[in-house]
Amino acid sequence: MRLWATRCPQPFHFGRRAILVSVLIAFTSVAVGKRWLMFQPLEVASFDRLSRLQPAQDLDERLLIVAVTEEDLSRYGWPLGDPQVADLIALLQRHDPAVIGLALYRNQSPATAFPDTADRGDPPGIAIEGQTEATAAESNPLALAFRSPMVIGLMNVGTQPNDYEVPAPAAWPADQVGFSDLVLDPDGVLRRNLLFVDHPTQPYYSFPLRMALAYHRDQVLAVDPTDDDLRLGATRLPALQPGDGGYTAIDSRGYQILLRYRNPHRLAHTVTLSQVLAGQVPADWVRGRAVLIGSTAPSMRNGFLTPYSSQTGDRVRLSGVEVYAQALSQLLDALEGRPALYRFLPQWGEVLWLLGWIGLAGGLGWYVRPALTWVMVMGSAFLGLWLVGGWALAYGWWLPLVEPTAGFLVATGFVVIQRALYRTSYDQLTRLPGRELFLISLQRELSRYRRTDGPPPLTVVFLDIDRFRLINQSFSHRVGDQVLQTMAQRLSEILPESAHLARIGGDEFAFVLPFNDPATVDAALDHIQAGISAPLTIANQRLAITGSMGLVISQEDYALHPEDWLRDAHTAMYRAKALHEDRYEVFSSTMREEAMRRLEIESCLLEALEKDQFLLYYQPIMCLESRRLVGFEALIRWCHPQEGFVSPGQFIQIAEETGLILPLGQWIFREASRQLKRWQNAFPQQSLKMSINLSRRQFHQADLVEQFAQCLRDLDLDGHYIQLEITESIIMGNVEGVRSLMQQLKELGLQLAIDDFGTGYSSLSDLYHFPTDTLKIDQSFVGRMDNSRDDREIIHTIITLARKLGLGLVAEGIEDNTQADLLMEMGCEQGQGYLFAKPLNAQEATAFVAATPR
Repeated sequence: MRLWATRCPQPFHFGRRAILVSVLIAFTSVAVGKRWLMFQPLEVASFDRLSRLQPAQDLDERLLIVAVTEEDLSRYGWPLGDPQVADLIALLQRHDPAVIGLALYRNQSPATAFPDTADRGDPPGIAIEGQTEATAAESNPLALAFRSPMVIGLMNVGTQPNDYEVPAPAAWPADQVGFSDLVLDPDGVLRRNLLFVDHPTQPYYSFPLRMALAYHRDQVLAVDPTDDDLRLGATRLPALQPGDGGYTAIDSRGYQILLRYRNPHRLAHTVTLSQVLAGQVPADWVRGRAVLIGSTAPSMRNGFLTPYSSQTGDRVRLSGVEVYAQALSQLLDALEGRPALYRFLPQWGEVLWLLGWIGLAGGLGWYVRPALTWVMVMGSAFLGLWLVGGWALAYGWWLPLVEPTAGFLVATGFVVIQRALYRTSYDQLTRLPGRELFLISLQRELSRYRRTDGPPPLTVVFLDIDRFRLINQSFSHRVGDQVLQTMAQRLSEILPESAHLARIGGDEFAFVLPFNDPATVDAALDHIQAGISAPLTIANQRLAITGSMGLVISQEDYALHPEDWLRDAHTAMYRAKALHEDRYEVFSSTMREEAMRRLEIESCLLEALEKDQFLLYYQPIMCLESRRLVGFEALIRWCHPQEGFVSPGQFIQIAEETGLILPLGQWIFREASRQLKRWQNAFPQQSLKMSINLSRRQFHQADLVEQFAQCLRDLDLDGHYIQLEITESIIMGNVEGVRSLMQQLKELGLQLAIDDFGTGYSSLSDLYHFPTDTLKIDQSFVGRMDNSRDDREIIHTIITLARKLGLGLVAEGIEDNTQADLLMEMGCEQGQGYLFAKPLNAQEATAFVAATPR
């Protein structure tokens, strides 16, 4: 017994399980999408958008761009001759620049690279006919300019659209030449900077890298193949990997870094070729700076899309020299210790980043309520993701955003779906499973023993909280909710995990005990009743909670259907309530027969109303002293066409519970009033009254007074001749409401009597304020008064109370003259019972009136 009752670990909470499932599905979905390259285009697009939101930095005072503009092309032609370029470099060198980068190809075939200028003499970098290569180099002024180590030239080692390579002139020193190859993403946007390509015979340096090394002559480039990065002195330049940032799969050959644009519109001071040749450039703009010479003329069609131009309507592009300037500025910042390089999370960091946002979506999606708050919180979290991404990008961290966004949405969607399923399967107040899940769990338990010999060792228990409706009515539904939560908590603490505790509905719970031995079941239920009945204090009120339980113990011939188990346990619970609260009853087949009989009666009641199978009997009410007829009490009878007369005890309670008592009560009132009117017309000398019982359900009927008033008007009947009998239990609830309704009935002239007085617990102070005319002494006291002094004292007390309050008295159930004489001696004026007459049908009652002395 103690083993099963020991507190077991609680089952894994549905909410945590729902969050875990959602996280796993979302993470798997994102992983699959990433593998299929679904997110990279969106990731780089989000990178571009956030980059455009970053504030632009000031002009880079370390750089100067000499731009070959459209006007320069018109003035000097294209391509520029080597003498012109040499003069340009010589003019710049007068002002002592740190380095000069010539971003113009100098070794192109005019017939292939420049077909429109092939007929011009002295093309760039081409030897004159009859000269050897060495002689041409010595006589070429541009080759002489490259004798200075601070001049960097350009070459192309990749593939042009026409498969034409552009090597540097042979006379140029190899360590003063950098390649111009730029790496474009699949969408054509320039985001990456290829710095270095290692080669067994000759390593290749990018044009910006050559310029950066010339600018900082003390820095030496070192390649670390182990860590896959470059080192410029103490500065480490990690190579971009395929999974860095928002990238999934890229061509990562060589040593690449993510290009960080300092200023997308105007990076540095810019002068034109004409201004330099005309001597119009301030010396301070050149001295100590890195000077880049290149074309910015749109007609050259050498523009590149950048993160700042890829989404604009006019498709703004940066020229090649401007791109080199951006790359050089980034390298110089890195060498000088400024934040310039983008950083990325390691693979495990990206996994945690993704799981964090997915888990946040799952948690918020599950726990946040109500709906408006949920929308606001989820929207704030979603916005926070992108704010964090933008803030991180401002500090040089490229965090994936589309992947966690997708995971966030997928996790939220699955959590919402599971939350909807939870709301339909679990009780929101107690967090317990509902009826359907209980039946599924019970079916699973039954299936485990389906192939075993003998009945399964199971007992299904159905529990209902006693007096729960009274708690709700007396205090509030909030207090009732707290009682339900307390009961759920106590049951959860007492029962094992295998009990499958569930809230079936209202104040009803169900659970399974893993045994069917009667002695063990009795001990377990006693333990449960003791555990749940401890008093509790809610809203400064100390309450005792008890429960009535019905149980089904498995037997050899019992059906293995979970609905049957729950139904029969529910039936047994009702038997426990009917016998006495705070107890339990074991289901038996007779209970099912009674339940079926009850359903049959309910069905027949509907037919009886439609086919006028009801009739009224009338029991005379007599004056005890004169034995004169005072009136009748109308009693309902049901004449079933097959079964004959059905006892009121078999159908009145069912009619009350189903609501059929309302139309039935209205029929009783009208029929009894109509019969009284007939007697008044037939026996005008008789001042008869008709007593009609009023049910609890009728007493709460909204249009009760109007219905009675209409009936009295239709029959032209004085309400003074009608007395409504109200049981004492009806007036125990809402005193003010009861008093108000009774007053409205009195205004119709109706008389009011409290039936079965002395059997309830009504307050005498409340009774004093009720507009009551008569007290009816219950027949249980009258029947025992011959042999019970206590019952005689009770009757005497009731009679004394009625006299004090000026109320009339009627004793019920008088069966002999001795009882009648005793009641008369104690002061009771009227009575009814078999001493005078049994209930009579209308014809017999009419004859009784005619035979009774007036």
